[in-house]
Amino acid sequence: MKNFFKTIFTVVAILAYTGTAKASHNAGGDIQYEYISSTGGTHKYKLIMRLYRDVSGITLPTSATVYACSANYSTVSTTLSEISPGTSGQGVVAPTLFDCVSSTNAGVTINVVTYEGEITLPGNAPDWTFAFSTCCRNPAVDNIINPSSQGFYIEAKLNNQIGQNTSPEFVSEPVRAFCVGRTFNWKQSTVEPDGDSLFYRISHVKAGYASGCTPTNINYAAGWTYDQPITTSPPQSLTMNPNTGLITFKPSSVEIDVMAVTVDEYRYDSTLYVWRKIGEVNRDMQIAIASLCTPQAQAGVQLDYQAPGIYQDPDNGLPTVDYNCLDSTVTLKFKVKLDCSSISPDGTDFRLTKPDGQPLAIQSFTANCDANNEATQMTIKLFKPLSKNGKYFLYSKVGNDGNTLLNKCGFPMNEFDTIQLNVTGCFNAIYEMENVTIEKDQNPVIEWSADTSSYPDYLFQEWQIFRKDPGAATYAKVGTVFNQYKYDFKDGQIGFIKVDQDSYDYRIDMKLNDDLQGASNDIHSILLERDNGIVPIVDPDTVAINLQWNQYNGWAVDSYTVFLQEKIAGTWMGEWIHDHVASPQNPVLAPDTSYQMFVELAPGEYRVCIRTTNPTDTQYTAYSNCLPIIITTPPVPDTVVVPNFITPNGDGVNDGFIIQNVDDYEDLSQLSVYNRWGDRVWQSNYLYDNSNPWRGTNMNGVKLADGVYFYTLELLNASDNYQYVVNGTVTIMDAQ
Repeated sequence: MKNFFKTIFTVVAILAYTGTAKASHNAGGDIQYEYISSTGGTHKYKLIMRLYRDVSGITLPTSATVYACSANYSTVSTTLSEISPGTSGQGVVAPTLFDCVSSTNAGVTINVVTYEGEITLPGNAPDWTFAFSTCCRNPAVDNIINPSSQGFYIEAKLNNQIGQNTSPEFVSEPVRAFCVGRTFNWKQSTVEPDGDSLFYRISHVKAGYASGCTPTNINYAAGWTYDQPITTSPPQSLTMNPNTGLITFKPSSVEIDVMAVTVDEYRYDSTLYVWRKIGEVNRDMQIAIASLCTPQAQAGVQLDYQAPGIYQDPDNGLPTVDYNCLDSTVTLKFKVKLDCSSISPDGTDFRLTKPDGQPLAIQSFTANCDANNEATQMTIKLFKPLSKNGKYFLYSKVGNDGNTLLNKCGFPMNEFDTIQLNVTGCFNAIYEMENVTIEKDQNPVIEWSADTSSYPDYLFQEWQIFRKDPGAATYAKVGTVFNQYKYDFKDGQIGFIKVDQDSYDYRIDMKLNDDLQGASNDIHSILLERDNGIVPIVDPDTVAINLQWNQYNGWAVDSYTVFLQEKIAGTWMGEWIHDHVASPQNPVLAPDTSYQMFVELAPGEYRVCIRTTNPTDTQYTAYSNCLPIIITTPPVPDTVVVPNFITPNGDGVNDGFIIQNVDDYEDLSQLSVYNRWGDRVWQSNYLYDNSNPWRGTNMNGVKLADGVYFYTLELLNASDNYQYVVNGTVTIMDAQ
């Protein structure tokens, strides 16, 4: 008798199943559960179910029965109701269905109906299954056998032996229409509130009976399989990322297909130190592949030029957005949603150029990706902020991932699509050259000042120093200072020889945020010369010396001071103002740049220089180069005879510096030789030896250049208390 009733029930169920097959067009669905509370040994769960229907079929019911099955307990069930506001089973159009394909090309319109309800489980078990089944599928489906006679079954699973659980919840849209010939990235996004680990996989679409939680896998038609449910190019190339749920495929045939996705949920068992499966949710989906995407989709990624704040530049016609100085992010909005999978992670999908044409580095992209891994807006983060007034140009390009951005329909952004950023309100960094001085007759030293309140100091990178040499048309960079509060620089490229030969022009520039802010004013060094060009000055007691120099341009000069220094024991002593003048006065009043003087000095080594101090800011004084002065003592007659030239060419004539009668001095006869700059180049032992005389070399035996040199011969006879110093000049002439 039991078998009889079982047979009768099965026949009635089959008749009911086939009786509705001609009218109901189920296009997919999913079930999720949420733990609410426990009372004693029972556990209350909230169930959420979404069903998708082809609107060409009948409406769905306003309520649905879901069963909960376990081998350890009797089956329980509950009735879910359509959530408010209800649609009487009509549902609402799936939001993303026609983003890529028009309803006409898609051939189907899918509505979504959402149900909710609660169910109480009688206890814990490792095999709870929540199941729903109905009939029937769309007869237009291509990839399964006899679709109109196939049932529809969805389920979710729970293992609550190691704790109650809330399942992952699908938050991305399951209903989409695609077009052939384009690569799509379709994400099955879920939210997992318990921190469990998820694994995504493609699974079988099922039929079956929810009352017994007994599904059967539906057979696919020839050419399709459960894990390759879409005809693709190349064949069998559909993939799913198990970690993210991203499905990637390139459809190659117009068709309507069904497929299923399962999300497995694992929780770490800290007692057994293993991962245990705690739940599972499934999604059944119907997919339409059309011949063409919409014209808007085919246009690729397009910036939304109608978005608020965008206007057309009247000069060049480019879409333009206004930005403030020091903004460091740029926001882009798109007409069709962007495929977030196409964004190059290193920020190379765009290039930004500054008003001067130089690139401004992009650090990263942040797309406001939704649950479908799509975005209508992107934020570009810059390595450094916008810091120059003017027009920046942001244009698309092929990124390091090999493509430009793609819209959600697989169409690319045109390379070099451009949007203009109009930046205003930037700062004007204030700095200026203050002085160029010759330090200790050796090197030019450049001094400048800056108003640190006129620019954001955190953007500072370096000071750059530029010099223009005599006869040059342009300035060349000669140095860098990285301390923004150091306002001086010594030009080591210009030494003591060059400062006596020419005047040099200098200017500076500040580098902020990779941009030079503009060259400062320029100032040149003071070059002091003798009118006849002869230096050093030797024995000038009765000869007027005419000095001249160039007008200094560091400030409005009121006067120049001529001063002298004496060198004693190798050290230059303090300055004193020269007062034996033929010119009207010293200091010399500007704009006069000449001075005539007489020198009445004791024998020794001196130098003459000029300086001028800024009358409005006395911390700055500009020094010129200095000219050497040698005051010699003539030798005592008939004592020693010193030659005034040598020709060290090896011909045996005048090869050495032979001092007659030098042997008469038994206690000291030491010879020292100096170049024109006062540097000692050679020195004998304390007794000069004519058998090994000076032969025009330095102390290392290297031949000196031809020219005039200065000597000092110190003589001493202790026996008769006779001592004196002979100073003079000698010319080296290599007469080969």
